[in-house]
This record gives sequence, C-alpha cells and structure tokens, in this order.
Amino acid sequence: MSFQVRYDASYRLVRMLFYGEATYDNRVEAVRQLAAKYGHMQPLRILADVRRVQKMSMSREEQARFGSYVAQMPALQGARIAILNRAQLNTTAVMRNSAHNEGLEFFSFLTEAQALNWLTSSAEVPG
Repeated sequence: MSFQVRYDASYRLVRMLFYGEATYDNRVEAVRQLAAKYGHMQPLRILADVRRVQKMSMSREEQARFGSYVAQMPALQGARIAILNRAQLNTTAVMRNSAHNEGLEFFSFLTEAQALNWLTSSAEVPG
C-alpha cells in the first residue's frame, strides 16, 4: 500500500498521506478505509497530502472515474476536503474536476498551513 489514513486529534481532521506510485486501486482502498473508519464524523474534514506521489500510474479515465467514485460516496457528502499538491506535479486535477461535476468540491493548496487554516475555519471557499 502506498497510503496512510489516520485521525489527527489536535486539528480534529483525517489525514491521508499518499506516496510512491499512485494507482486507481490504492486510491480506492484509501477512500474505503477513510469512509469505514471516519465516515460517521460530522463535520468530516480531510487533509489529503499527495506531495510524496512520485509516479502517476492512473490513466485519465481512471482519474475521472475515481473523482466520480469519491463524489458518490455517502460518507463524504458534505465533507471539507483539502488536497496538498506539489507545484511541479498536480496529481489530482482530473479527479477534482470529475468530483466537482458531481457536486463534491476538493480544494488544492501548496502549503499545509493554508490547508489547515481553511479546514478549521468557517470559510466556505478558500481565499
């Protein structure tokens, strides 16, 4: 597995760390684990860190399918989701657009401080 899912009690959010190779199966399994362990939380705040992904092995179709999959998960409806990306390699753009088309927003950030500030604020849209 090339991911970790854990609860951060200090910020009251779920941290997902992705590293190494990004595959469709790994991402689906990570979201399944997140939903099973933390899907009951209200509000559900998620910080997904993809800055350590070194290889994107998901086709464009798989990325779009994953975005749709995430958007359709009942446990993630209404979740506040921040994605930490590297400026040089955005591995979530296609997924983010696909999820957006189905009503779920992911917001991208380049620094953890910005992401945490938004996740713990009452702001609807990052600013």
